Amino acid sequence: MHSLPRSSPARFRHGGSLVPVLIVVAALLLSTAIFFLFTKKKMMAGQEAENASVAAAKAQNDAAQAKSAADAAKSTAAPKAATVGTAKPQPPAVPPAPTPAFGFARPMDLGKQLVRSLASGDFATAGKLAATTDAAQAGSAAMLFQKLSEMGFKPGTEDQVELLGLVENRTRIAIPFTKPGTSETLRIQLDLERDERMGWKIAKATLPKEMSAAIVAMPQAPAAAGTTPPSPGTLAPMKQIFAVEDGTDALAFASDFVSHLLRHDFAAAKKYVDEAKVPVERLVGLCIVFEEGGYALNPSKPLIITIANPEVSWVIAQVQSETLQQNTEFGVELKRADIAQPWKVAGLNLSDILGAFAKNASKLGVPYTPIVKNPKGGESLALYFEYDRAELHPRAQKQIEVISALMKADPSKKLRIAGHTDEKGEDSYNINLSRTRAEAVKQQLIALGVPAAQVETTALGKAQPLSPNKKADGSDNPEGRSHNRRAEIYLDF
Repeated sequence: MHSLPRSSPARFRHGGSLVPVLIVVAALLLSTAIFFLFTKKKMMAGQEAENASVAAAKAQNDAAQAKSAADAAKSTAAPKAATVGTAKPQPPAVPPAPTPAFGFARPMDLGKQLVRSLASGDFATAGKLAATTDAAQAGSAAMLFQKLSEMGFKPGTEDQVELLGLVENRTRIAIPFTKPGTSETLRIQLDLERDERMGWKIAKATLPKEMSAAIVAMPQAPAAAGTTPPSPGTLAPMKQIFAVEDGTDALAFASDFVSHLLRHDFAAAKKYVDEAKVPVERLVGLCIVFEEGGYALNPSKPLIITIANPEVSWVIAQVQSETLQQNTEFGVELKRADIAQPWKVAGLNLSDILGAFAKNASKLGVPYTPIVKNPKGGESLALYFEYDRAELHPRAQKQIEVISALMKADPSKKLRIAGHTDEKGEDSYNINLSRTRAEAVKQQLIALGVPAAQVETTALGKAQPLSPNKKADGSDNPEGRSHNRRAEIYLDF
């Protein structure tokens, strides 16, 4: 029996180990075949799409170049066509409007810039500022300002620019000028309106009558054929920016009236008043309140027209006092028979300002208003005294100074002083005390230069109290009695 060789089993094992390897190789070959059958097909489709996109872009670019060449050829041929009359020349394109050169966030900023330009003699810039609503009139505006300078009108300083008030949808400011040969101040009033592009701009400028000659002297543009020539003093045919005061503007009238009051110029303020409707004591009392309280117009909200009719206007004057640390107001009623007549002050509503003054005047020493309703009717000026005393309070001294100035201005006027007391003490004692108080006021007026013949005195004791001396329960009323220790002044104006 033959035996098998030893090497046979080893070969048999090696041959058996090749089977898994062959299986793996076969799987790899199969996956490769699947990839090329499906994935390659998609790659080829994507490449074809990309090639198509590139071809489309190239075609579009070639079309654009062709159009440009055609346009260039057309423009080159245009002059020849114009030469032979086959085409009309096109008008030049209108350039866009230039962006305004000015920009003012607040009305006062514009006013101060205008003052700076005028003070430096830069009339060109001043003219542009004035004519932002009609740039074609900038040259005329510059000439007007230059003419005012040649006539001797000099602009004030920046801090003298005033915010006058609000009228309709405009804000009014005033530019001060010194009148030639005097120290008198005149004002050009500017009505400003807000522009979304450039902030505040001048819509209208009103000159005082004293400056009207400057407008009249302006060169006139010739009237077009078939039209009426412009009237003297106008800037036709351009939009009218400048005008001359004619006394019909309610805000301007009220502003001048209040300005005189704030300067305690009673004589000037009195000319604005209808004396048949506004008691002179009321006007003097307001002057006294302004003097004692140190009131000035509120710089941010001075005058506001609340009612504006041709014959009736109401103006609210908003004032403030640093001395009393308060803001308050008073009303001014203006009336006239018709639009051809000047305005007159027909009413003064002082309830707010007098109430605020009475409430806060304790900081000045005596907490009472200088204007009172007399028990016998009408109004009078009141000066107050300490208990059982006849010496003038410092506040009363200020009131007497204002009254003395009025009396000296017109020697034909007279005033009457009535002395009063509270109810404490005997009647005879109170009569003497009230007489002493009235005489103290008279002597102070004489010391200030008022002739004695212009002043009359009377003693009324406790006969005419302003407030109850006792409360409803019969107890003492110190505050009421303090109202009764007074001297009242009646003006025969």
